[in-house]
Amino acid sequence: MNLVYRYRVKSLNGLLNKQSRAVNYVWNFCNDTQKHALKWRKKWPTGFDLNVLTTGSSKALGIHSGTINATCEQYAKSRSRNRLPYLRYRGRKSLG
Repeated sequence: MNLVYRYRVKSLNGLLNKQSRAVNYVWNFCNDTQKHALKWRKKWPTGFDLNVLTTGSSKALGIHSGTINATCEQYAKSRSRNRLPYLRYRGRKSLG
């Protein structure tokens, strides 16, 4: 006779939804910052500039600071690669 253990694995969809909304918030903040720079004819912010602007927001958003920095870097890289003045706002959730 075999001994079988049954464990209940809790779903993490709620946590993933919360974190995806936080990442979308950071992306949209970067887009707002870019539009502000365009409006006032300022220098376009780099990934480093966006990282400085989002410093200290990890506790309020509930995601790791490395995730916030990576999102800002990806925004700057995508904007320069596509040669667009600004990118689309993020609303869709990607749960990874």
